[in-house]
Amino acid sequence: MSVSNANLQRASTLVATALIVTVVTQILYLALLGGPQPSDPAAGLTNADIAAYFTDRWNEVAIVWTVEAITFITIAVGALFAMVDDRRRLGWAAIAIAGILNIVQIGIGLTLFKPVALAGEDYTWMFWAVVSGAFGFYFIAKIALGIAAAVFGLSFMREAVGLMGRIIGGLTLAVGTLAAISNIAALGAGMNWLFVAGGSGTLAALLLGIVLAISGKDRKA
Repeated sequence: MSVSNANLQRASTLVATALIVTVVTQILYLALLGGPQPSDPAAGLTNADIAAYFTDRWNEVAIVWTVEAITFITIAVGALFAMVDDRRRLGWAAIAIAGILNIVQIGIGLTLFKPVALAGEDYTWMFWAVVSGAFGFYFIAKIALGIAAAVFGLSFMREAVGLMGRIIGGLTLAVGTLAAISNIAALGAGMNWLFVAGGSGTLAALLLGIVLAISGKDRKA
């Protein structure tokens, strides 16, 4: 194995691990934190509910988002390094873009969500404007990630030895395409598409991480 191939293998493994970590942190966030919830379902979500969430749970939220910020930095840097891979340069570029956009999204959450949430009832509209802006970056990042999953899934499907490898590659291609399309739709439809767009994007990240991990392990000089 040449030095360049060895470094490319390390980059693939690093990015794969970071992608899988982001999937785990998203699942943990939804399961354990979940976002602001209305104290009175009949009244809906109020500014007081939002302020209470970011007051009571902020330390936990900040820890999760900081871990995610570190993983997205790792993803972006690793993907930029791996762009020496001529055959999959488009895929690596898409991963790098996704990582950078997610860094912006997490940065907005860490720096703006709590201050605007605690600004008072008169500024509730601003909180939702900031949230919408953050999710705009989230959806665009998922589009890029979907493109990356489609590129690497197609490559893996073509090069895999055995039926299982082709199935994994084809599934990654299909889910990546779905993630890209659903997140494009979410840019126009907004939060109504969050479940489909976010879910497909998260699954695409998981499958992409698996494909990169296997590809990095099997890459030969």
